[in-house]
Amino acid sequence: MCPPDTASKLAEDVAHFGFDGIYADVNAISPARVRTIAKTIESAGAKFVDGAIIGIPPWEPGTTRLYLCGSAAQEVAENFTRNSLDAIVMQGAVGSASTLKWSMRHTLKGTTALVSAILAVAEREGVRDTLAQEWSLSQPELAKSAADRIRANTSKAWRFVGEMEEIAATFADASLPREFHAAASEVYRRLACFKEAMTHYRHSMM
Repeated sequence: MCPPDTASKLAEDVAHFGFDGIYADVNAISPARVRTIAKTIESAGAKFVDGAIIGIPPWEPGTTRLYLCGSAAQEVAENFTRNSLDAIVMQGAVGSASTLKWSMRHTLKGTTALVSAILAVAEREGVRDTLAQEWSLSQPELAKSAADRIRANTSKAWRFVGEMEEIAATFADASLPREFHAAASEVYRRLACFKEAMTHYRHSMM
């Protein structure tokens, strides 16, 4: 597991050194790139497993799933029988786990980026407080979670820049518009500059 934009280089380095064990890629990257990485790893004689981690850091059982697919998926899953990470072997070819991860990232991180942009425009136009009041009346769940979701993601926004670019590439591969997630990548790039401010905010709240 590594930042998405270094996944291909890492696989190439591993293949270059002749690794012939089991290589599990659990990065948030596009299914097409996963399949390319699989070819790189398998050309060196290793087995490749496509993986997707969904959930919060697994400090407690039942909070986090590791979805796996590929010929050696069961072998990888057996390494997680005694900890709080639930390993689930999926049916389907390499790329299936990454597609699941991509779908979840689209749902959660994509909508958070959209809400962030909406709030930025509302604040610039001087109607953010009024918008928040209207959300509390017409969309109370959104009003309750919007600010918390943005704050929770700001300190990690730098990580999501590459992930949104991967989702944009996946949309393009499916002949669908890529522009929304390309824009979401830019939103997270701008949010990333507030990382230090959010760190100080959290410390002040302790």
